[in-house]
Amino acid sequence: MSTVPVRACLAPAYPPAVRDLRWAVAGLALVTALVGGCSEKQEANATLPSTTAAETTEALPEIGPADFPVPDEARTKDAAGAEAFLRYYVELSNRQQEQLDGQPLRDLGPECQECLRIAHNFDEVAAAGQRYEGGEITLNDVTPPQMSGDRATIIFGARQEAVRIVDGAGKVVNPGLEAKPNLGSGISLVWSAEDQTWLVEGLNIG
Repeated sequence: MSTVPVRACLAPAYPPAVRDLRWAVAGLALVTALVGGCSEKQEANATLPSTTAAETTEALPEIGPADFPVPDEARTKDAAGAEAFLRYYVELSNRQQEQLDGQPLRDLGPECQECLRIAHNFDEVAAAGQRYEGGEITLNDVTPPQMSGDRATIIFGARQEAVRIVDGAGKVVNPGLEAKPNLGSGISLVWSAEDQTWLVEGLNIG
């Protein structure tokens, strides 16, 4: 039988900040488009728009997969943006599990050990010619983000569907895990001024 890990099976080595987060959740049961027109040739007057009014806001640099980028609402440095980023990242993780491509998780969590572990598992399953069946994660309850400077911490409950790994013929090579209805979970985020987005610093599902 293959020893390829299901993404939630391995016990990750958490840095201190993430271990603190695990304790925090232990008690839970987780362009503008400017349209300009040409006026008739006439003498300039006070009704013409000023230079300031004609300026447009520069678009945010795209980050994330080209066909599934981080949405603008998840790229604001406030509680609403942090929660929107959490919801996006969970959807991204489900998407990348299906596509077996871990790189987007690395890009948005370069210092997150659990994110890197999950990404490695996806790549390992793909290299073995296998795939996941099930394992989707959905959010149950989400507490208001705790904001502190450039960082945000969110505690939440998450449901994980039963998951297993099968080979190309559909034969089970790793029986995986049963469904978990409400895993006490948490995520810590750090703001990237350069990319104008949140990045995952620590993650714990269950």
